[in-house]
Amino acid sequence: MDGIHMARFRSSSLLAFGCVSFLTFIMMGMFHRHVSMFNFNIPELENGYEMEDIRGKITRSIRNETYRTVCAADDIQSPRDLTYEQRDKLFSQIIVDDERKFLYCFVPKVACSNWKRVIKYMQGSLDNIEKQIKMDHKADLVFLKELSYHEIQYRLSNYYKFMFVRNPMERLLSAFRNKFGEDIGNYRKRYGPTIAKRYRQGKNNSGNYDDITFEEFIRLVVDTDDVNRMDPHWRPMHELCQPCAVHYDFIGSFEHLQYDAQYVLEQIRGDSDAYFPKRQMYYDPTTRDKIETELGRIKPEYLQQLIDKYILDFITFGYAPPKKHKYQGNVFYSPSSP
Repeated sequence: MDGIHMARFRSSSLLAFGCVSFLTFIMMGMFHRHVSMFNFNIPELENGYEMEDIRGKITRSIRNETYRTVCAADDIQSPRDLTYEQRDKLFSQIIVDDERKFLYCFVPKVACSNWKRVIKYMQGSLDNIEKQIKMDHKADLVFLKELSYHEIQYRLSNYYKFMFVRNPMERLLSAFRNKFGEDIGNYRKRYGPTIAKRYRQGKNNSGNYDDITFEEFIRLVVDTDDVNRMDPHWRPMHELCQPCAVHYDFIGSFEHLQYDAQYVLEQIRGDSDAYFPKRQMYYDPTTRDKIETELGRIKPEYLQQLIDKYILDFITFGYAPPKKHKYQGNVFYSPSSP
């Protein structure tokens, strides 16, 4: 079976086996909405827990069970089942902490800068967890790729492993706003000529590519055949961290970030006083209104292609695919978050 057919087989298998868990996740989402309408006498509330914390616990439990159920049907069960390129990229994404015995697979645009800040603080290379500095994403960190084969195998088998995920549509828009809107990393110059050549034939172009649209960005993503050649900031999360090969102990979400981060820290920080900091004041969040506005400007056929591209992220991590709505006479897609 060649690579293309294997990928299709994997997608169809995960889709079929993920349906039951996925429907369960949606039903529990409905439960969350209904339970908030009533004032249940829940013991945890009497002990000071907020209802949101309870929702977060239910959601993360379902997400982790969904992920395990989906991966049970996958043909990839360990790093040995990956290609050399997939393993190399995977091990480059995983940060190692030998003192506290954990592995963290970071996903760009899912609070990875704050997690690296926390890890550096616990390891002693950062003296103030709130220090306002430009994050160096490689300095003072050890990555799994730097270790020998046997060292990698030992840590994968014995260390606490975690990652964090985010609604795929929200993550894509966040990446676009950061990399093309603010031009962080000179992305306009890097991808502008390709976008102009492919999607602006016969149109006037300023040459500085400061007017790249979200739809043009989406078309560029959709037209990238090899996901391993995609920029990490929008490469599918399951490709970055290969959850079925690594078998993470915990998968947290951006939607319940503070609660999930606190849970992970309770497992890994030992005697450190580390905590998960709030986002920086300069951070401009990607709100639901911004998502709906931008998605409303994209032709439905491109958006459907995008959903197909990230379908394994939706299924594996328990996110409901976007739903169709009518908005000012145009069809747009509204992302559904757990």
